[in-house]
Amino acid sequence: MKMDGHEMNGRLKTLFYKGAVLSLKAMPLWFEAIGAGAFFAALTLKNPGLKERLKELEGRVFRFEAKDIGRGFYLAVKDGEASIVPHMAGAPDVVMKGDALVLIDVLRGKEDPDTVFFSRRLEVSGDTAVAVHFKNILSSIS
Repeated sequence: MKMDGHEMNGRLKTLFYKGAVLSLKAMPLWFEAIGAGAFFAALTLKNPGLKERLKELEGRVFRFEAKDIGRGFYLAVKDGEASIVPHMAGAPDVVMKGDALVLIDVLRGKEDPDTVFFSRRLEVSGDTAVAVHFKNILSSIS
């Protein structure tokens, strides 16, 4: 059976993801937050407008929960800077739940948030207006 490049890329992505899941499940929360922070820093470096647009979410807190690995982190925007932390006092403005790969692809702009939401691969709760604004910011970077 011969695979085209797109199919091969999809299979490699799935294999990588399955291997990473085991590592992520065993990782300490503080180390996970460092990794998520590095991922987000790389995302803002690749998309310079993202950092500026995040200032529109000043004071907002987002919780991302990867249901398949039982992990999550908070993204807080304060003083024009986004920070990633494993714990936070108080309730977040928006909670997004889905498999780790879905969350990563949404943040990278590789997956449309509306599509994964309506296909029930992403659950969103909390302040709907803030969630929609965040989605629009993410859509602007892809």
